[in-house]
Amino acid sequence: ARKLCGKGQEMIISTALKEDIGELTDLWQTCFGDDDDYIGAFMRSRFVPERTLIGREDGKICSALYLLDGKVRIAGEAFDAAYLYAACTHPDFRSRGYMGELLRFAESLCRDSGLDYICLVPAEDSLFDYYSRFGYRPAFEEKLLKIDRSHLELIADGNAEIEDLTAENMQTVRNACLCGIDCFVWDIDALQYAIDENANADCKSVAASSSGRSSAYALFDEEGETAIIRECAARRGCVPLLTHALLSVSKCSEFSFRLPLDFPLSADSFTTRNNAMLLPLNTDSESALGDIKNAYMGLTLG
Repeated sequence: ARKLCGKGQEMIISTALKEDIGELTDLWQTCFGDDDDYIGAFMRSRFVPERTLIGREDGKICSALYLLDGKVRIAGEAFDAAYLYAACTHPDFRSRGYMGELLRFAESLCRDSGLDYICLVPAEDSLFDYYSRFGYRPAFEEKLLKIDRSHLELIADGNAEIEDLTAENMQTVRNACLCGIDCFVWDIDALQYAIDENANADCKSVAASSSGRSSAYALFDEEGETAIIRECAARRGCVPLLTHALLSVSKCSEFSFRLPLDFPLSADSFTTRNNAMLLPLNTDSESALGDIKNAYMGLTLG
């Protein structure tokens, strides 16, 4: 535990305990508005007490963040990383510097654990400046484009075999698609959670194969006439299988994609944006940042 004093308040930072789940659930609900089922699924699948940092004032949890295991691959080399997730402070305790203290504590904890990076995805653009104060740097980009249904119909391959998405076929396709690019790498348990979380949020998923070979998948939501694809992947030459699968399970007239910069799907216009940041924790990871190119974050588990 670590005691901090300032502005007349006192906060104690520590890692969490299993018995904190109820209070952490209340804080999550207050800050993000998710329901008990959604939060409960995270707590059952991804909550690790010693990787959860909390700040207490007067015995009450007022701030928290979660550190999830992953890897960052740069120029073919894998670096151990933590993904910083669901950082939040209760509205009654904001503007006291508490989240900043949690971020500093997380940096110290991860460095002492021998990790190379902390990765995070700012919830809104204004937070890039906030996190940059703590040494985080924009390091991942994505391509955003919208394509109407008629265009996808022109390139779809009706020979695709439509399947349910599983963590196994997702990992197979994801590894094949991302093996040659810089990216954040999730293990199979994280992919299973992503699939479950997608379903718990009443979103959809689909996978496609050809001749028994897993070839493509997509996780998406539907808002009116637009399908919002949270993540998709397709082996080389298999984008037509992906588009056929999407058309088979969605009746939307427009499809909005978030893609790696070099993903072979085009539109009349598109935009690119930074979507994730890295904090290097040692000299090797600091040096490797100079080699990062067109890095893809993809799944953000939220």
